[in-house]
Amino acid sequence: MSSAHFVPILLVGLFVWSIYRRVRRNIGRQKLHPRRAVTSIAILSLVSVLIVGTSLQNTHLLLGFGGGLLLGALLGFVGLRLTRFETTEAGRFYTPNTPVGVVLSLVLVGRMAYRYMVLRNVSTATNHPPPMQSPLTFFIIGLTAGYYFVYQAGLFIHSRGHGVSGQTSLGLAGSNLDSPRDRS
Repeated sequence: MSSAHFVPILLVGLFVWSIYRRVRRNIGRQKLHPRRAVTSIAILSLVSVLIVGTSLQNTHLLLGFGGGLLLGALLGFVGLRLTRFETTEAGRFYTPNTPVGVVLSLVLVGRMAYRYMVLRNVSTATNHPPPMQSPLTFFIIGLTAGYYFVYQAGLFIHSRGHGVSGQTSLGLAGSNLDSPRDRS
């Protein structure tokens, strides 16, 4: 097998593995890791700055990305509100709302797959924006980045809370009030 075929296979494998990890973090009880949250926030910030920096000449892309960031941030607050937190003797854990994170990840993967398929076929690509020039794609990337930025920040803030025991839900204002579904 030549290296010309190996690189795309490696990139596709890396992409599939990263999507698997992202979806897996949205399913089931997870241990709170403050360093992971800080690392995610730093990476998302860097990627966001790079996206904004490379699209300064195209206001449609900036508007798409900015709108996605705003809506994603709002969705992040909803995701935090629906997340269950608990502190046990084994440590601090959270259970994310599965549908929100999984649907958001699938929308991003679906959009990337769609753009790849459309741009691969030159005859259908004539009515579509060139690579990295689609405001809708930038909107979906911004939506994902905004959601995970707020969500990871909320996880970090919650992991730093002291004296919280039992199951709680992080409210929209950052309070540790019990969620209605956590009450008996």
